[in-house]
Amino acid sequence: MRHSLKKLCGALSLLIGCSMGAFIPAAASAQASQTDSRLQTILKRDKLIVATFSTAPPFGFTDEKGKLVGFDIDISRLIAKSLLGDENKVEFVSVTSEGRWPAVDSGRADIGVSSTTVYPDRAIRVAFTRPYIDSGMSVAVRKDANVNTLAELNSNKYTLANLSNPQMMDRQKRFLPDIKVLTFDTPSSQFLALKSGQAQAMQMDTPVLNWYAANNQELKVLPEALAVTSGNAIFMKQGDFQLWLWMDTMVQEMTAGSRYNEYTEIYRKWFGRNPPPQRFYSAAAN
Repeated sequence: MRHSLKKLCGALSLLIGCSMGAFIPAAASAQASQTDSRLQTILKRDKLIVATFSTAPPFGFTDEKGKLVGFDIDISRLIAKSLLGDENKVEFVSVTSEGRWPAVDSGRADIGVSSTTVYPDRAIRVAFTRPYIDSGMSVAVRKDANVNTLAELNSNKYTLANLSNPQMMDRQKRFLPDIKVLTFDTPSSQFLALKSGQAQAMQMDTPVLNWYAANNQELKVLPEALAVTSGNAIFMKQGDFQLWLWMDTMVQEMTAGSRYNEYTEIYRKWFGRNPPPQRFYSAAAN
């Protein structure tokens, strides 16, 4: 009886040992898979996939030749050049205002570069780098509406074109509570509503509205801002520290470090002026 029990215990020990031996590598493999950074995937793929707008000049839009161009497009190419050694190793995924978040969360895109303002509620959904460009929020109006201030525009005889995001709705309620509102999914739809007279005003990032006004003489940008200076940042799926750290480092190098000269060329190309200056190192004693 003792001999049989001893044999049974030995068999059980062997079985448990084998099972644990099989389990440990499997668990380690699963853990490694979970901690693999998207950065490594990009490097192995040898191509960066970027979610961006195709309807928001001068950040991202389709030109008369059908080519995707803009500030965000050139910034994405500079990122690809720095990461993969070739500015052409980038693929663009066109998204709407609300579609940009699931694009990175689902893995359809590696990062988003789409004139996206940083807000605390958005930072719950995605991970942001530091801003790669400062922006603001303004209102453009048709000149034939004969309004020069937000107070004059705040009337139910006028219609404001908005994007479908809560920040625009909040600003409209604070600054223009009496105006009628039309909501759209893309900046180009907003602009077409304004251009056609369906709306008399639209709110958008100040650089976008300045670009529209410069290219459409029937429009003007009201001098009053809807917000203080805000930052547009690159965003990605949360929880990937390696990818975030590389992208945040890249933004630092573009705006203030080793890639500043290339960043300046892109900035000047689309906005006609230089970006904020770098900080210069000084070894002089205070």
